Amino acid sequence: MNKIIRTLAVAAMIGAAALSMAQGGGGRGMRMGGPGGGGPTMLLMREDVQKEIKLTSEQKSKLDEMRQAMQEKMREMFQNGGGGGDREAMMAEMQKMRAESDKQTNAVLTADQQKRLKELWIQREGARSITNADVQKDLNMTDDQKAKVKEIMAAQAEAQQGLMEKMRNQEIDRDEMRTIMTKNQETLKEKLNGVLTDEQKAQLKKMEGAPFKFEEGNGGIG
Repeated sequence: MNKIIRTLAVAAMIGAAALSMAQGGGGRGMRMGGPGGGGPTMLLMREDVQKEIKLTSEQKSKLDEMRQAMQEKMREMFQNGGGGGDREAMMAEMQKMRAESDKQTNAVLTADQQKRLKELWIQREGARSITNADVQKDLNMTDDQKAKVKEIMAAQAEAQQGLMEKMRNQEIDRDEMRTIMTKNQETLKEKLNGVLTDEQKAQLKKMEGAPFKFEEGNGGIG
């Protein structure tokens, strides 16, 4: 198994753990927080979110078909050594696929559903949401602020890579990984929040919309 496959395997393990915690096992949406992380549409896997935005049976069926098609595309990409074995090229390809998936997903949703979904996502992500280009635009973030966000996320990605190496080398177990992830996420949140002005922080809070209580232990699409 070559290096790129090993990297994907470890990433899958960490991603699975992160998703598990995001869906209820680890508090408010714990995620790895790397560049290009999942956007609002990722929340559509949650049943409580589906109910909140009032997804119809027809919409659920369409989204499920799209999700399965995307999974198949990603599976084929991994099997064929996506990006020619180049990690950066592979990540760019995945980002392109995710952008297309988001576009197709939003086409299934109504304008009101898209708005509420974004509000729920900002509630869930907090300061991490400012890595999203749309949120940056809504907050009128300056080029300097955007550059700082990139620096913070680059450092986070480096920390993640170190964590992946330790997992691959069996230097840490699952519990230790969770502890490190929790600490890293809290640090990330503080640093990102520090980029914003008080006015922008207040605006971001307004963008959360009506408060919503995410159900702990909530699973994926049923």
